[in-house]
Amino acid sequence: MLKAMVVASALALALALPARAATNPSHQTLADEVVEVQTKPSPAGILARDAIGGAVLGTAVGGGVALYNRYVSDSKSWGDWQKDLAYGALIGLAAGLVFGAVDAASSADRAFVGPVADERRVGFGAPMANYGSKF
Repeated sequence: MLKAMVVASALALALALPARAATNPSHQTLADEVVEVQTKPSPAGILARDAIGGAVLGTAVGGGVALYNRYVSDSKSWGDWQKDLAYGALIGLAAGLVFGAVDAASSADRAFVGPVADERRVGFGAPMANYGSKF
């Protein structure tokens, strides 16, 4: 039984040695090969993000107007605070849509403009569609 445990331990150690040998600093690792990964949101995502952000900020400004009417002005009442919040949200939404449209249009130069014809198709299909009139 002891002999079997020694053999099993030696085999486990023999399997772990190649993994340890792969950590040699002379080998190039995967992190050294990856240069850069870029992501960018879609124009619809930019519009939605800026519109929602504008509506939230506009509602906050409308709430500030309602607080001003309650605590600073001479009326000392809440007045029509629902209208203040609604107008703030609508103005913020409109400003967010305009800002989002400008932001989405300014990122149009970062779109993919490479040649699409370099795509290699795999699977079933006519080979002449890929090679054109070369053959």
